[in-house]
Amino acid sequence: MNEPMMNAMTTSPLDDEALIGRSSAGDRESRELLARECLPYVRKLVYLGYGHRPDTEDVTQKALVVIFRDLGELRDAGAFRSWMYRVTSNVIATHSARRSRFMRLFSLDPYVDESVTAPESSPEKAVTRIQLFDRMSHHLQKLKKKKRLAVTLSVFFGYVDSEIGDIVGCAPETAKKRVQHGRRELLRAVRKDPTCRELLEEVAV
Repeated sequence: MNEPMMNAMTTSPLDDEALIGRSSAGDRESRELLARECLPYVRKLVYLGYGHRPDTEDVTQKALVVIFRDLGELRDAGAFRSWMYRVTSNVIATHSARRSRFMRLFSLDPYVDESVTAPESSPEKAVTRIQLFDRMSHHLQKLKKKKRLAVTLSVFFGYVDSEIGDIVGCAPETAKKRVQHGRRELLRAVRKDPTCRELLEEVAV
């Protein structure tokens, strides 16, 4: 067997610069092949960096989406592996930050230690969390529309002020004020709600 054929048989698609180049250019078949090859590597990295949680597979799929969404920005096909790992790590970090913000909102403690991993949820706690979401939604709906949208995008989806401004069509500073005021009003309502406080205590135990 000649050397080029041997190389073709032993080279991983993740190291095939021609394949990566075609994928970057938008070739559908190449992208599908590359995505299949990427999946186990991305899944393993997410498992190592994020842990085994109910949303681990969601984070894996999100990382794949971002990798192929931004593939056109890759300038050196030979650096694809390290770039893929870097993108995946950024997705893990962003998702973890969103989760921490959400847990901080529920704790009502602005100084909660985000490095502490929440314990695994029991079926009873899962029901309690659903009830808590329902009460939070009730109070969220009472905010004025612009504040409600800004708070939802910030707290529940993790968008920063500039991104919120782009989405709703306002200046970043305006988006920041809407988030700050809306979040303050939401927390004030939650603190005054005995049912919310009782549910929060049950979740925190």
